This record gives sequence, structure tokens and C-alpha cells, in this order.
Amino acid sequence: MHWRSTDVGGIGVDVFAKIHSVSARFTRGMLWYAGPPFLGREVNPDATGSWPMPPPYDFFNTTRMLRTGHRDPTLQREPDGLWRTAHTDDGPATVRLTVGEHLQAKAWGPGAEQVMQDVPYWAGLHEEPWKLPSHPATDRLLKQHSGLRGTDTRNMFEALTNAIVHQLITWNEAAAIWRRLCEELGVRAPGPVDMRLSPTPRAILGAGPDRLRSTGMGGRQSRALMELARVPHVAKRAGGLPTSDALELLQKIPGIGPWSASYALGLFGGRPEPVPLGDYNLPNTLAWVLAGEPRATEERMLELLEPFEGHAYRVVRLVFAAGIKPPRRGPRRARRW
Repeated sequence: MHWRSTDVGGIGVDVFAKIHSVSARFTRGMLWYAGPPFLGREVNPDATGSWPMPPPYDFFNTTRMLRTGHRDPTLQREPDGLWRTAHTDDGPATVRLTVGEHLQAKAWGPGAEQVMQDVPYWAGLHEEPWKLPSHPATDRLLKQHSGLRGTDTRNMFEALTNAIVHQLITWNEAAAIWRRLCEELGVRAPGPVDMRLSPTPRAILGAGPDRLRSTGMGGRQSRALMELARVPHVAKRAGGLPTSDALELLQKIPGIGPWSASYALGLFGGRPEPVPLGDYNLPNTLAWVLAGEPRATEERMLELLEPFEGHAYRVVRLVFAAGIKPPRRGPRRARRW
């Protein structure tokens, strides 16, 4: 199965469906819970935190799509939580999240104290249970996935880097490139486990397009990533803007199209509003779910999403959490940018 996006910054609906199906298989196998290797020493955390998890709340379903492949050097699963690395204004951090009656966090590194402010956003604990306009399909999905929340990693540069990696290629290819990119250009994260940080703008600019292409990126991807690395302040500014303004600003970066901006803001920025335009399969999938129509244009998709204004990305997340896909026919790849 191929995962294809329909703009230079997108990964298509088939990608999201594949993420869900792959994640479900990993949940039943050791790959899902592989965890990072320990470095052979006990290190006391530099900061700790704890947050209540009011029902309904599903930590694993909420955070499932934050990992790019089971060998993602920046995020690894455990049976009771996950490990994740992060950049902060105070420096890097590694965080261990453990699920129990509360969400418990331990953090290592210069950014440990600051990252504690971000953890509730990673896990979607900043959101109330979703309430959508009534529709038979979404009412059913919301009942089945009532614990789903939006995730905000608080790092729009990293979100866009991930989006660019997924441009024009399959999911498995993107996961491999993301891993190589982080291993080659990211530095080892602080703490007791062997994990990497995602690459910084300085590291990307220092590497140059030729080295970026050596990770498996295409020329268009590498150019887009170089353009992004030249204006990290734009990505950071977008993270604090209203969604419509953020979408407009991000698309001023060469190589960032409407799908890429929506993907970054919706999946990694916790925004409920974006509609991933330019996606090949998404109109078909949403039309199938909302109207029983196996094929649809983008215009028809937008028409069906009108009642969900302000919640469009939540509808998308619910559909992918359920793993719903329309009947197949025709080509599975479209031109995108």
C-alpha cells in the first residue's frame, strides 16, 4: 500500500489510514512497544510533572500519529506511555510519559523545566471532550472515539519539517527519511535513553541540499526544507496566530502548499479548523463517510464539511481513527504541491 500526498507538503488520506492500520498492528506487537535503548545508567530527572486524565480520554489514540514510523528516533512507545525528545527555548529535553490514574512525566536536559509546560498540549489534555454538530456518521464516530483529542507539539518548525519529509513519497519512504534525517542532523538527546532530537534550522542550513538528498529526499523536498530553515521565525510566529492567518503565512514559504500547512497545524498544532486541501483521496473518504458517496470533488468535500465549520480537522481525525476508506478504484497518486 502506498501513501501519497497531493501537495508538496502533504501526506494523503491513504497515508493517514495507513498510519492508523500500521499503528493498530504495532499495538498488538512488540514494534509498537519497542521503546528506546537505555544507555546503561540511572539518571535522576531534572523535572517531573503530573496531570489528571479526566474521562473520557484515550492517551494512545490521541498521541498515535505523533510518531513517524516505529524507528522514529524522536518518539518511542512503551506499553504504559512513551518517550519523546523536544526542543525548547532553554535547550533540549527528553521526556518519559507514563499513563496511570494520572499522566506522569519525567524530563531530562536543560529544557526539562520548560517542557513541562508543553506536555499537556502534546497529550491533548488542554482540550475539553469534543462536541461536533450532530450528524449520524460523526455522532457514531464520536461515541466510538470519545477519548480522542488534538495534539499540539508546540514546535511549528518541527511540524513543517515532518510535513516536507512526507512530500511526494510513500509512508514507509518518509519514515525512513525522517529517521535518517534525525540520526544524521539531529544531536543525541539528554537523559538515560539513546534518542535523537529533530534537526534544527542551523543544522539543516549547514548540511545543504546535497546532504539532505543523501537521506533519500527529492530535490523539491530538500529545497523546501532549506527555504523553511531560512525563516524559522515565520514558523514560530504562525504557531501563535489564528488558524486562517497561520495558513496564509505558512504558504508564503516556498514549497509549503495548503495541504502541508493544514497538516502541520492540524496534526501537530492541535488546530480543529484546517481542511487539508489538495489531497487526492480525502474528498472521497469524507464523502463516503458523510454522504455514502464513493467519489467526490474537493468542492463537494467542502460542501459536506460546511456544517462542521471550525471542526473540520476533528472530523478528519475521527475518520482516520476509525480507519474508514472508500471503495477503491483508479490511480492512487495525484500531482500535488
